[in-house]
Amino acid sequence: MEGFLNIYKPEGITSADVVRVIKRELRVKKVGYIGTLDPMATGVLPVGMGRATKLFPFLEKDKKEYDAIMTLGSSTDTQDRTGKVLNSADPSGITEEQVKEAMKSFAGEIEQVPPMFSAKKVQGERLYDLARQGIEIERQPVKVTVRDIKFISKDGEKVRFTVLVSPGTYVRTICHDMGEKLGVHAHLSDLIRTASGSFGVESSIPLDEIRGDNLEKVEKSLLSFTEALANMSLAVVIPHAVDRIRNGMPLGVSDIVRFEHVLDNTHVRIVDKQEKLVSIGVMGGVPMAGFPFSSIQPKKVLG
Repeated sequence: MEGFLNIYKPEGITSADVVRVIKRELRVKKVGYIGTLDPMATGVLPVGMGRATKLFPFLEKDKKEYDAIMTLGSSTDTQDRTGKVLNSADPSGITEEQVKEAMKSFAGEIEQVPPMFSAKKVQGERLYDLARQGIEIERQPVKVTVRDIKFISKDGEKVRFTVLVSPGTYVRTICHDMGEKLGVHAHLSDLIRTASGSFGVESSIPLDEIRGDNLEKVEKSLLSFTEALANMSLAVVIPHAVDRIRNGMPLGVSDIVRFEHVLDNTHVRIVDKQEKLVSIGVMGGVPMAGFPFSSIQPKKVLG
């Protein structure tokens, strides 16, 4: 079995636990996931099996979307509700308008200091390994992009918002930093990943449905390589061009039977007439004959 599964990760387990379940239940040796979700977080976790893992570099840079709840009034060492409270303050004076105004400052390109309780490596060591030993080290700020952040509601100290971010963005750090900006401290209390690239929560499959005695449903839920890369343009090519692509030769516009353009992505899914993925390529040259390119250079050819 190979392809992609759009898994809905439940609360209380790690992303690596999801991989272990799939390996055990489906008896697949090569399994990986895209974009770690913390144990307390739920939602979309794209999983690849077999050759699908070779396509991860083209999916790892996809933007992520979250539905989050921030609790005002206390900060924790993990920046979420699982941690030890470090500071607290009375948040009752904070208004909805103040929260909205503070939220605006987190839109666009911002800098974040990675939390100590994170999988980020510094000098070869995971930060969370150091944090568990009670060691805190200096971390350099990292630039991330918050493409969109929207206030949804405020109920007492609980603030709900949605956010669309670049990979590597810590939503719990946004909550922590927003609490500091408001002067009352804050932490992340609930997080659902609603999308990762073209993988959406609406089409996700609960992890408990991944069972050896439920193979028919699992197979129906499998996404092909072509489907998983739906964030890329699509080029359906003539049969003769397939052989040339496999030899690493570029495509011309005359090789293309049908083209579907996706903006803001120069990568292209090159598929045969059955829409089976042959290669991932990159558009190049000048616009020609109605196409936004004059050639496509293969970057990753599937064997």
